Amino acid sequence: MSATRSSLKTSLATHYTQLRDRLASRLGSQDLAGEALHETWIKLSELNDDAPVSDPDAYIYRAAINMAVTMAARHRRVLGSQDIEDILKIADDAPGPERIAIARSELAHVWKVLGDLTPRQRHVFIESFTGTMSHDELANHYGVSVRLIQMDLRSAILHCARRTRRKNPFAQRASRVSTR
Repeated sequence: MSATRSSLKTSLATHYTQLRDRLASRLGSQDLAGEALHETWIKLSELNDDAPVSDPDAYIYRAAINMAVTMAARHRRVLGSQDIEDILKIADDAPGPERIAIARSELAHVWKVLGDLTPRQRHVFIESFTGTMSHDELANHYGVSVRLIQMDLRSAILHCARRTRRKNPFAQRASRVSTR
């Protein structure tokens, strides 16, 4: 016997218990089977097609299986309460407003201290720490020896350390100066 799609809801209502039990044995859950049938009912309400269906029960069963698979995939994408608690326990490494304010203040102080240096010392200091120019390039730029560039850098570092009251300026080891 052939049925139209509009009569599928009637078939689902008539055979609801048998369909739910059959789905539950396949899915392993009465609740999931009931939810899948409920969602299938809603989908059937949205159908505008009146094409004939040769086996309404098989059609509804297959639609409910597909709906259960879709629901399970949707459920996997949603975080559970334990997942949310675990995420909230992760420490935020981003600086807070206080750390940002302190860092800005320290940076402003460093720029002020750098203003006390000679233009060449300041340029050597900034270029050395940003890594944009090597000591050789700085020496060529100013027409001086690499040793003089390194001495300017050392003087700048020690000046900044004194003015910022840091005991260990920027390096762990003693500075080495070129013999060139």
